[in-house]
Amino acid sequence: MKNKLLHFSILIPCLFVVVDTFSQSKKYFAVTGEQYGSVNWITFRQFDMDGRQPVKTVYVPEAQNDVAYDAATGSKLVAANTDNTKAAGPAALTQQQPCGCLNNRMVAAVAYDAANNRLFYTQMMGNQLRYLDLNETQPRSYAVTSQSFKNFSNQPGEASVVTRMVIGADGYGYGLTNDNEHLIRFTTGNQPKITDLGRLADATSNGENSVAVQYKSWGGDMVADASGNLYLFTIQRLVYKINPGTRLATYLGTIKNMPEDYTINAAMVESDATVIVGSSTKTSNYYRINLTTLEAAMVDKKTEQVYNVSDFANENLAFSKLNATAKTLTVNNISAYPNPSTTNKFNISFSNMKSGKYIILLNSIAGKAVLRKEIKVSGNQTENIMVSPVTAGTYLLSVIDQKGETVYTNQVVLSK
Repeated sequence: MKNKLLHFSILIPCLFVVVDTFSQSKKYFAVTGEQYGSVNWITFRQFDMDGRQPVKTVYVPEAQNDVAYDAATGSKLVAANTDNTKAAGPAALTQQQPCGCLNNRMVAAVAYDAANNRLFYTQMMGNQLRYLDLNETQPRSYAVTSQSFKNFSNQPGEASVVTRMVIGADGYGYGLTNDNEHLIRFTTGNQPKITDLGRLADATSNGENSVAVQYKSWGGDMVADASGNLYLFTIQRLVYKINPGTRLATYLGTIKNMPEDYTINAAMVESDATVIVGSSTKTSNYYRINLTTLEAAMVDKKTEQVYNVSDFANENLAFSKLNATAKTLTVNNISAYPNPSTTNKFNISFSNMKSGKYIILLNSIAGKAVLRKEIKVSGNQTENIMVSPVTAGTYLLSVIDQKGETVYTNQVVLSK
């Protein structure tokens, strides 16, 4: 069983493919082995979707003597190949988790933060959130030392390994453990803050396709859409839509027209409704997935051999074109005012809304829950929101319907 689970974390050689018709950014990143065929996933590289730009090696830990720097101060933290190795921060940050890894530097989860031009990641056996600053001529690895990326005990095997990571439309980064017990959110500023949101919850419609089913819902990767949702692609080709505000995971279906022995280990958004996925055990090709129909089609390949990868990362969001219309409709139906508010009060106005139960959530930018209120809406109405005394600043407001869908999101500024 251990060897079977190892497939969730590393990718056996896969082929680079050239993707046609791409309406968003063509730049993407991957963690690869040192050379073709290697499964020692420690080398970070940058690729171009259409293959017109040469592959660029971004970072190799061994070449940098495994040095990491404090994200807050910039000071050197670790020199793993020297006799005077030192690590800063809580002891939990340096604890190693046993798994089927070739070495403790291997990485299976990366996310690209386009706003700051940083590539976030976490090592499979470690417990630090790190990022590469791609603004530097020679990118260095920066580690968050104020908090552990995982503030919980590791479960046996690979259950607690973070193999999925993405930057959401709300600007937060999200990581997910294999067993889906911990959805971890982090900010992407100069001093990232980490919050364990907790386990994913099943939508009532999931039935036997529970996101909690061991192994079947493990592994894979996550992508995000422009409306604030996350999409989990599991190793066994299941797809779930996740609302990060409620952690509700809705089973969308199983990918069609894909061989049963084709496992999914990496995913990235190609364009509005399509995602490109790759396998850890098949070198035949990548597949293009239509997020609306879940139909898979083999992507034409233009090369026979490329670097194998453990994960993909790019800045594209699914349904970004369609969301332009959705945002307009949302603004017409729901609005928050006054904004900014000079008190701890504001109003949420609903017009022409579908009758039902809704949840109002207010979180700080750092991810701390400030308010959660369940209401019943019927047509047109206004809800008066009173917030306990809070620090002046910007807060994220979300309204979620009874299906767990985010129907409104906005930033609210509270000042004094």
